[in-house]
Amino acid sequence: MLRNLDAKNMKVVYQHAFFKLIRVGEEGKNNLEPIIFIEGQMGCFTQYLENKYNKNVNTCYQYRKYFEYDDEINTPYIFLYNYPINSKDKSLITNALFAKALMVALELLKLENVTIMGISNGGMIGTLASVSERVSKVIAIHTPIFGVPLLQREKLESIKKDMYLPEKVIYHLSKLYINDNFGFMQENKNGFNNIQDISNLDKIIFTNSDLIKEESKNKVANYLAYMNYFLLGLRSDGIVTFDKERAQKEGINYIEEKGISHFELGTKKYTTPYYEKLVRVKK
Repeated sequence: MLRNLDAKNMKVVYQHAFFKLIRVGEEGKNNLEPIIFIEGQMGCFTQYLENKYNKNVNTCYQYRKYFEYDDEINTPYIFLYNYPINSKDKSLITNALFAKALMVALELLKLENVTIMGISNGGMIGTLASVSERVSKVIAIHTPIFGVPLLQREKLESIKKDMYLPEKVIYHLSKLYINDNFGFMQENKNGFNNIQDISNLDKIIFTNSDLIKEESKNKVANYLAYMNYFLLGLRSDGIVTFDKERAQKEGINYIEEKGISHFELGTKKYTTPYYEKLVRVKK
C-alpha cells in the first residue's frame, strides 16, 4: 500500500526531550514487524534551516513523502529528532542517549520484532539499539561506523596550507555548518572502536560506497571523496568513511554499493530498493 505521509495520519506515540516517535497511519492489525525509520542528522539540519516557525528546534520529516508497507504486517514509525540547537552542553546529546531512550520507547509501546532502517547517523542509533531483544533487524545505510573524514579537523588543520583553494573552501564551510560540539558528532568523528561490544552484529546489515572505485552522479560528492582520499588516505561515499577490509576483519556484514553518494540517500528512488530487498516487506 502506498501512503502519503502528512499530519492527518501521523501520531506522536512517544515524546522524549530530544526526539519524538511518530506512528504513520493506524496500528497494523497484527503489527508483527513494525519498522522504524531514522534519518541522518545533515538532512534534518537542512530542513531546520528551512523551518520558519521554530528556529530553536531541529526537526526532520525526510520520510513524510512516501513509502510502501503491508499494513496488516508492518506499522511504520518515524524517529523525529527534536533537540535544542542552542543547548548549553551539546556534548550530552549523543547517539547513545538516543538509542537508550528508543529502547525504553519500544518497551513502553510493547513493540517486538522491530526493524530499524537508519540512514547515516540514524544507522548509528540503530546499531546501538540492536542489543535490544525487541529489535530483530537493523539496516544501517552509509553509517559512519568508521568515522567521517571532514570531522578529522586536527589532521585537516595541520595540512591546510597544502590544500587547493576549493578544498580550503569546503573545509571552511564544514567548520561553519557542522557543529562538532554535539556528542553524536564526536561519536561519528571516529566511529565505533568497540562495535562488537556495544551492538549485536548478527542483526545488522551495513552498506556504503567507495567513490574512488566508482564515481557517483553527484560531482560534489565525487570531489569530496577525492579530497578525503588524497588528503587523509580515506575512501568514502563523499562523507562517510568506507572500509570493507576492516569490516571483514571485524566480522561486520558490509554490503558494497556502486556509485552511490551520501547525498542520494534520503530519496525515494534510493530507499525503496532497500525497503523491498533488505527489510523484506510482504506484499
